[in-house]
Amino acid sequence: MAKDKIIDGDLDVKKQDDNQLQAAETAHEDYKKLHEELKERLDETEAKAAEYLDTLKRMQAEMENYRKRMVKEQEQIVQYASQTVILELLPVIDNLERAIGIDRIENEGTKLLEGVELIYSQLQGILEREGVEVIDPTGKLFDPQRHEAVMQVESDDHEENTIVEVMQKGYALKGRLLRPATVTVAK
Repeated sequence: MAKDKIIDGDLDVKKQDDNQLQAAETAHEDYKKLHEELKERLDETEAKAAEYLDTLKRMQAEMENYRKRMVKEQEQIVQYASQTVILELLPVIDNLERAIGIDRIENEGTKLLEGVELIYSQLQGILEREGVEVIDPTGKLFDPQRHEAVMQVESDDHEENTIVEVMQKGYALKGRLLRPATVTVAK
């Protein structure tokens, strides 16, 4: 009987060992499957990451090319910005050449004056189309932001700080001061 118990005990141990072995093999198979699944997911994730990185690099290259193209276009715009104004000034130069060419011996003073007035009005028109404003502040209060006083004079006819005379007109381009008006101010 003791022998049977030992044999039964050995069988129980063997069954336990077999059960443990089988459980270990099942766990091992589960871990292998899990490992394969994780490896597949990692491969997929790495592929997506590589795709995203490639897309990012292409987008960065495109942005850099766009930036370079914009810089080049801006340089060209600046380089040729005056082209329109120059084209408008060419007829004015033509008229000045005609005015200079008038025969002075024939006493053509009136025609010369008319020619110069025509040229002056052409220049004024070009400046207006380009957004240039004339600053002629005669009779207005002195503004140090837009006027440059070169003299002060005593005047009974004008209030203090009133502009009495404009020696040189000022100009502004679309609201930005290009040149202040040079003025004489009453004190």
